[in-house]
Formats: sequence, structure tokens, C-alpha cells
Amino acid sequence: DGKRGLLKDLLNAPIQMCQFHQVALVIRKLTRKPKSEAGKALKILVKTLKISRKNEFYINLYHWYLKHKTFLNERSDKPDEKGKYPYKHRGVRSAYASLLRNMDHLFTFEKYAELNIEKTTNRLEGLFSELKRNLAAHNGLTKYHKIMFIKDFLNKKGC
Repeated sequence: DGKRGLLKDLLNAPIQMCQFHQVALVIRKLTRKPKSEAGKALKILVKTLKISRKNEFYINLYHWYLKHKTFLNERSDKPDEKGKYPYKHRGVRSAYASLLRNMDHLFTFEKYAELNIEKTTNRLEGLFSELKRNLAAHNGLTKYHKIMFIKDFLNKKGC
């Protein structure tokens, strides 16, 4: 799912960040009803993620950034306990930073079209929940037998 911890283990494997989870993450940071114009515009833009191509989406995101750059860089008039002046619009900044941070993993399915990678993790999560249910029915297995059970389950599913 594009998590950095996974990247350490699978360095050469292409990683696809679930687009559904990215949209949910951005909306959480913006809130469901953003008050600022920048927040409203970013929410509308991120909802186009699932139907956009990489270049199109990031060009639109860049134009959004240029339009709202001054807003994003606004700082508080009052210093915090460390004497620094924090940014005012942390939620919008954080949502934007999240899109930039995950840029390389949101459109992996386009780069490796021959691998038929999906945009979301819905089917994978369904597979894992089925595996957990089946494994829970055999809760007395040793670690070795659990590994064998999981391998057999995944082989039967064609993974």
C-alpha cells in the first residue's frame, strides 16, 4: 500500500499506494467541509485522482499550488512556546505534502501496465480478511504450520 516500512523489505518491487486511501487521508486532513478556498479546491482536485492520469493530476496540483502558495505560507502572528511562528493552515499544508510525498507510488499501475496492478487495495484487503478468518479457525497451529497454511491458501488463490 505504499508504506515506507514495506519499501525497506521489498526494494525492487513496484509499490502502488491505494488511491482510495490517499483520497481519504487528504479529506481527513482537510475536514469534510473545508472553510478555505484552498481547502475546497484541493478537496475537489483530490477527488479526481481515481480518473486522472499522473501527468494531468500533478499539473493540476501544481497549478493549485501556484494559486494558493501565499495562503499556504501564511504564518501565525503569535510565536509558539519555542519562539517560532508556525504556519496557519497546517491541515491544508499537510494534505498537499501528503500528495507530494506519495507521488511516486500513486500511479505505479501506469508505469507497470504489464503487471496489471490495481489502483486500490480493495481486493487484497478482501483476500487478507478471508485468510484471517480461515486462519482463526486453526488457532492452535505452530508458527511453521501457520506459514505452511498461508502458503497453501495463497497458492490456491493463484497468488
